[in-house]
Amino acid sequence: MNKPKLELLLEKPIQLTLLKDKPYIGNNNYGEFYLYSAKDEQGIEYSYFADASVHNLIQEHKLKAGSSFVLQRVAVMNGKKMSSKVEFSIIGEAEPQAVVPPVPGSDNLKAILLQCLVDAVEVVKSAGIQFSNDELQKLATTLFIQRARNA
Repeated sequence: MNKPKLELLLEKPIQLTLLKDKPYIGNNNYGEFYLYSAKDEQGIEYSYFADASVHNLIQEHKLKAGSSFVLQRVAVMNGKKMSSKVEFSIIGEAEPQAVVPPVPGSDNLKAILLQCLVDAVEVVKSAGIQFSNDELQKLATTLFIQRARNA
């Protein structure tokens, strides 16, 4: 049985969980493609043909089977022409990232910022809410401003 191909609708986010550690990588008339096996929140399995930018983000964050992320196609103005792009945000990583310890004698803002980013991701995960990268950045920035004032 073939899985249906995932078609991203404009302004409609979808949460996916990877089913395999690596995609099938192949070539066709359009160039190299990256075929991922994933399922949505309802457990429906899809074949997802990721573009190079999404594939690179998945690889950079070392996402493996069981890792979750959100994809959303958003409208973008390019001069007078309207087009779309895919936004990618991580929900759960297979390998949690370590927090950088504070450096003695520094202002400690880097460590605070990193902890704010980690905390923002944890808030989104525990709440089960789907956030875009921009919203996640705003949440982390809000935490950072408050913590930097208190530091």
